[in-house]
Amino acid sequence: NSPPSPPSSSSSSSTTSTASSRLAFPYDLTNQMILAPLTRGGNLPYRRLCADLGCDISMSEMVYARSLLKGCPVERARLRRATNEKCFGVQIAT
Repeated sequence: NSPPSPPSSSSSSSTTSTASSRLAFPYDLTNQMILAPLTRGGNLPYRRLCADLGCDISMSEMVYARSLLKGCPVERARLRRATNEKCFGVQIAT
């Protein structure tokens, strides 16, 4: 499986858009294996293992913005991406 890709942009010159088109998620996640833990259970070694076993999309553990801004090394470590992760996102809590 390859990571999801956004739809191709259309050459439509329409300048009006509806609320539903603005809120539509532009990726096809059909048959994609997604890992998105909130806290504990999404550290780098675990995500690396999940990617080796076929995980297509993974998310970091929840990163606390306040601690990150204070330079907490534990929070900074949660931002690291494994080289074998196809698609990686970060969850940030305020």
